[in-house]
Amino acid sequence: LKMPSALVYGGAGQLGDAIVKIFAENGFDTVSVDFRKNEAAKVSICLEAGDVQSAVDKVAEQLTSINASLDIVICAAGGWAGGDIKSKDILAGVDKMYNYNITSAVAASHLASHFMKEGGALILTGAAAATGPTPGMIAYGITKAATHHLISSLAEGGLPKDAIVAGILPICLDTQTNRKGMPGANFDDWTPLDTVAELLLKWAKNEERPDNGALIKITTKNKETKFEKV
Repeated sequence: LKMPSALVYGGAGQLGDAIVKIFAENGFDTVSVDFRKNEAAKVSICLEAGDVQSAVDKVAEQLTSINASLDIVICAAGGWAGGDIKSKDILAGVDKMYNYNITSAVAASHLASHFMKEGGALILTGAAAATGPTPGMIAYGITKAATHHLISSLAEGGLPKDAIVAGILPICLDTQTNRKGMPGANFDDWTPLDTVAELLLKWAKNEERPDNGALIKITTKNKETKFEKV
């Protein structure tokens, strides 16, 4: 990796793919880490199913073999599930959200602690909803609140010198999955994936970077997107 470089954990998902493409178009070497390949990335590392620790250890071995020294690490992996505390499958939901949201955030952060440059940026995906109570989506809310806690912890230590960690807290991203799930919604109030990718590109170039530990809420109304610190 000779150019400035970005690692996208969840790089083959809808948000991850948008990030990989925009970074690649802007002169970054991109590394995608996901359960499937992303052809748009310069390096695409496939996670092995099964034990997460050994899968992440293997990613670390591959990053070592290419002498990775990353400017930015982004966790774009995650998932959503509804369900209140009475739901008969609440524990299955918690387990699923733990794997989708917490495991991916911790794995991306662990890789950043070892392979990010001094002065780099680690960006995790939180959720605006999880800054308050989420009685109708317990599993999602507690795992995103845990992600916010991870961000505040890493801002206190564990990352390379002068690196920052921040969270992006979208309300609703304009993905194909969300459009299928909510076909009657007003898509003008959803945040386009490229808007998020362009924000992250700015931060990767050290432009308008948030404070260390900041949670940045992303709100779109009538196709206008605002970024505000929570």
